[in-house]
Amino acid sequence: MKRPGAVLLLAALLAVNAHASGWAAGAVARAATALGGRDRIEAVRNITLIGYGQYAYVYGAGNITGDPEAPLKYEAANDLRRVFDLEHGRYQQLERRNYLFPFAIPSGHDFHLLNQILDGDIAYDVGPGGANRIFRWKDDVHQLDGVHMRRMWSLNNPVALVRAALDPNNRLSNARRRAGLLLVDLILRQGDHLTLAIDSATDLPAWVSWSNPESNFGQLTLTTHFTGYVPQDGLMLPLGYVTRLDWRNVDYLKIYVDAYLIDGQIADLGAPEAVRAAPEPAAVPKPIGAVAAAKGIWRLSNGTTVFEFADHLTLFDLENNQFTAQAALDFARTLVPGKPVTELIASHSHTDHMGGLRLAVAEGLTVISRRGNEGVLREMVNHPAPEFPDKLALHPRSLKFVPVDEHLRLADGRMTVDLYWARANTHMADAIFAYAPSAKLIAEGDMATAAYDYQWWPDNYQDNLEHYGLDVALLSPVHSVWPEHPDVLTQAQVLELIKGGVQRTRERCAAELTNGNYFPGCPLQTRRY
Repeated sequence: MKRPGAVLLLAALLAVNAHASGWAAGAVARAATALGGRDRIEAVRNITLIGYGQYAYVYGAGNITGDPEAPLKYEAANDLRRVFDLEHGRYQQLERRNYLFPFAIPSGHDFHLLNQILDGDIAYDVGPGGANRIFRWKDDVHQLDGVHMRRMWSLNNPVALVRAALDPNNRLSNARRRAGLLLVDLILRQGDHLTLAIDSATDLPAWVSWSNPESNFGQLTLTTHFTGYVPQDGLMLPLGYVTRLDWRNVDYLKIYVDAYLIDGQIADLGAPEAVRAAPEPAAVPKPIGAVAAAKGIWRLSNGTTVFEFADHLTLFDLENNQFTAQAALDFARTLVPGKPVTELIASHSHTDHMGGLRLAVAEGLTVISRRGNEGVLREMVNHPAPEFPDKLALHPRSLKFVPVDEHLRLADGRMTVDLYWARANTHMADAIFAYAPSAKLIAEGDMATAAYDYQWWPDNYQDNLEHYGLDVALLSPVHSVWPEHPDVLTQAQVLELIKGGVQRTRERCAAELTNGNYFPGCPLQTRRY
């Protein structure tokens, strides 16, 4: 039998919850009125946003240095459309992207069309080769994607968002006030969580916030702010959207609205039958293999180089994402039974090279990198991931960091590896590379092998070899960029790669100048070629 006090407490809690729920519902109802009225917003069949935008490249973590004051690199998103098919519960993102800085691959500068669609619980892309279903959770260094992310983007419009909050199949909770805003948590019937903020003065939606897993940070929380409301066909809609990250307060995506089309003719966004019938892809990393580069040195197929010391193994870069990194770490541990992996050399702080950082810290590895990278690496390691805990969030450990200034030697009776600052690289000011004298082998990331096509800093590789007086025969690249030579390169092949990249870069610069386009990075700066 329940005690009277417990009954009273339970009744009080139920009353508080009921009051909060009613308060939240009332706030959402007022937001519907402010947007044009509940009947009007529930009658809308579709909304098409037309405009342009900018993304912070790789979440703002691909800058010349990890310093918080470093200028961000951006990519343009032109010919941008967002189609909110409210009638059928579908959503489409259309845009053409172009990097606003020298990028080593032509696809970064070709304004290729991205056509990304969500139909209910099916996410798929449409490209030149047709339509393809994508992962439920896609943890990519350039873009968070998948069913959850596209569902959240589909609610990045005040009308779509308030309609979802009015839907009795979704649940409102945890209403509270903060600095002139009323905050309400919304749990969708599919299980996705987000938070809606309503301006107490205008009753208009101020922002929406949600989280998604991400390898470098554990998770990222994104908040889209709505600004500049104007009337449009009986609705109030914003002219500005800024999606901000909870890491360094980075403006990840800015959208500038040119126009809205209400209830216009839109494409059929329903998933084609072949896509609907296809199984949802599983995020399974490719099997890891290894090539023996020299005695006690291997290059793994993910791009990690492994050095064997007398009583341990040391890795050079553990890139891509946490799943590939885990597979590579597990494979490295099989190379020499009985020798643990104890160290990770981080070439630089860009996120395509740091996908395994949090995993390495969780596994107890010591991280070795340029001294200037320590701050940003600690930020990545210490970033909380309460909603989507990775291994580090589940098993917290502190970063064990060894700094490199100009030179650091790792040596015992079996192996010597010299770590050097990759001086004067315009892509990464705080980079290091590894040199094994016994094999005359370099392991590097983005000095000579950022990509096959273009070489925007072509002198840097040889400048460093000459500065440090290194005799190099072999190179183990983080990025395998040359189809004819997919693994370890000879010095002659590296120089041939650089020379060809210089020629292709010059041709690109000349073509852009002919069109009156002063292309980032042009004219190419080189003393050697």
